[in-house]
Amino acid sequence: MKGTKRNGITALVGALIVIVVILIGVSAYAFAYPSTTTTTTTATTTVTASGTGATTVTNTVTNTVTNTVTQTGTGVASAIGALKVGIILPLTPADNSWNYNANDAIQKLKAEFGFTLSTAENKASGTDADVPAQQWAAQGYNIVIFQGGQYQAEANTFAGQHPSIMSVCVDCTVANYSNVYRIWLDLSGGGFVLGAMAGMVSQSHKFGLVGGGDIPSIWEGHEGFIAGVTYTSPATPTITNTFEPFAWADIAGAQTTATNDYTNGADVVFSSGDGVDVGVLGAALAQPSTPQVWASNVYTNLTAILPADNKILLGSIVLDYYSPFFKAMEQFVSNTWHWGYTKVDMASGLIAVQPGPNLPANVKAAGLLLQSDIVEGLTTISFAGSSGGAPYCFVNPSDATCKDSTMTVPSGGGMPTGNMAALFSYLPPASSLP
Repeated sequence: MKGTKRNGITALVGALIVIVVILIGVSAYAFAYPSTTTTTTTATTTVTASGTGATTVTNTVTNTVTNTVTQTGTGVASAIGALKVGIILPLTPADNSWNYNANDAIQKLKAEFGFTLSTAENKASGTDADVPAQQWAAQGYNIVIFQGGQYQAEANTFAGQHPSIMSVCVDCTVANYSNVYRIWLDLSGGGFVLGAMAGMVSQSHKFGLVGGGDIPSIWEGHEGFIAGVTYTSPATPTITNTFEPFAWADIAGAQTTATNDYTNGADVVFSSGDGVDVGVLGAALAQPSTPQVWASNVYTNLTAILPADNKILLGSIVLDYYSPFFKAMEQFVSNTWHWGYTKVDMASGLIAVQPGPNLPANVKAAGLLLQSDIVEGLTTISFAGSSGGAPYCFVNPSDATCKDSTMTVPSGGGMPTGNMAALFSYLPPASSLP
């Protein structure tokens, strides 16, 4: 990929950037005979900048799947409508993050197809999650969604007890039974784009990261952010990386950590979801208006949900949960669901970064250019794997090759050198960014 000409975003001028995910072809699932159908789902990310010389860029990722349907009569749409689905949330949708986005997606699917839906909230652990899951199993439910990697052990145990039920495990790496349907998240691309923008706007070159549970997907987002900061920061960055002891629900702890980061000179703090987002954003909003500080969020487009936060919003890593949830249901009724697996990342079009509306135009443009390269496949991000399936540096953080210290991009672009955990196939010279 070295030296490949990018045909993505060349210039963006304006004050507002909108990312819209459009799902096309859902109606194709409402079919009668014949029982074999080919369906195409197209995720289109459209980025528009207003103003003189405005540019609109559209990236399209298309997945075509052929399924043989076992039902007769009204087809897949009606079969989905007849399902009983339960979803277990670790917190509530009030977090405007992980739980909000999952609830929003499943409610939209319910409104579209009409299936029976039950929701259990504030189930922090697998033990908590087992209670509603077993109740739903006794009531003849077909699909139980365990919304979080903390439920991985319980999702597998439940699957072994109820082989006819699809046990959807979100952000999980392990499937011990064929009826565990994994939706795996990779936040590294979103973290990298936010980190690159952070390195450009920071005046202090000091950065904080605040996470919930230290699990592979969250760790990859942090590593991506660190790589992005190192890539664009004009000075050697100082980075403080913290995982809260009470994990994703630790709003108070996250706010205290972020406040300490700002007090110690950081002007950008990256947050990785759930209640942690609430705490970090609260800390940022409580800071004086000068000097400018920035914060981020994960999973939802915060500009659309909480525009009052725009003044400190670096950007949002936005996840499309509708598509993988729909895919799981479609595969269940099509009887193609065993050992099901969906990867949610930037390259698939299921993760996109929405830059904060108050960022300088050149910073927005740079972030979207890098995002375009990842979606188009010009830049790929990968991690060396361990024998256990998790990233090697996640399992072996003390290894000298895994230290977050340096990353150098050759002047002509290409493979960065250094000992970052994330590996990049190609990056343009930072000096070439807008």
